[in-house]
Amino acid sequence: MESDSFPRIAVIGASSMVGSRFCDLFKYQKSLIKADLKGQNSIDITSDQSVGSFFKNHDFQYVILFSAFTDVDAAEKQRNDQNASCWQINVEGVNKVIEQCAKTQRKLIFISTDFVFDGQNAPYSENANRGGDLGKIPWYAITKINAEEEIEKSLSDHLIIRIAYPYRANFPAKADFARQILEKYRNNSLYPMFADQIFTPTFIDDLAPAFEILIKSNSSGIFHITSPTPSTPYDFAKELLTVFGMGTSELKKGSLIEFLKDKTKTPRPINSSLLTQKVESIGFRPTDWQSGIKAIYSQSHKN
Repeated sequence: MESDSFPRIAVIGASSMVGSRFCDLFKYQKSLIKADLKGQNSIDITSDQSVGSFFKNHDFQYVILFSAFTDVDAAEKQRNDQNASCWQINVEGVNKVIEQCAKTQRKLIFISTDFVFDGQNAPYSENANRGGDLGKIPWYAITKINAEEEIEKSLSDHLIIRIAYPYRANFPAKADFARQILEKYRNNSLYPMFADQIFTPTFIDDLAPAFEILIKSNSSGIFHITSPTPSTPYDFAKELLTVFGMGTSELKKGSLIEFLKDKTKTPRPINSSLLTQKVESIGFRPTDWQSGIKAIYSQSHKN
């Protein structure tokens, strides 16, 4: 498929931590319309007028929605407040994009999270029931559950991509899970890492090749793009610090179960590991977490 025949894609949130890396690595650069809150192709997803005019003024077949309120702890302070920014962006904003996709026959690719599950029945396949005990799910993820449900109800053809604890080599504007660990370790401020939480982190570089395959195969529905093998934050941190040559003598084990006994803390699932067989069945094998760590080390140390 030549680049000029590849479907046009509007990338909303193109300067975000995940979105910018997708744009950097995507093979068909001429197909991308990069959009953000400000700039040449500006769009504010919380404004009907802005979303409507963006869809009217640009020619594209797909829209990838990277824009989101993703600060899990800040979102928790807004729990049950549908007038606050997390709900307004992650639910009302998404609804505006859904409405335009339905009206203009554009296909939505929506980025979601492993936190849509309560952690009681992991590992989770794409068709596992989301939700469950909402007391074990952060408000951020409750907004994502609402958005997923609205997409499935309103758009017969769509893609929902669940990722988890995304990490990449370099992005000065925001520290991801891996780079937070490295920064805190360097500053002697690394808190104990949970050894009883199970997760499957996403190597952000996987999204560009995975989306290429998903679009070329005209796939639809929910897909998980995460490490095919699970880890714990403690094991991830230990491998990360070892690969980066920083030593692990100061690394301490913590317990999420103990942490969550303090009811002022943001809830999160004990085991949010996702299964990836569905995306593997169409020809994409996501990067396992150990290989992802080696990749970000190598990218961070290029001359």
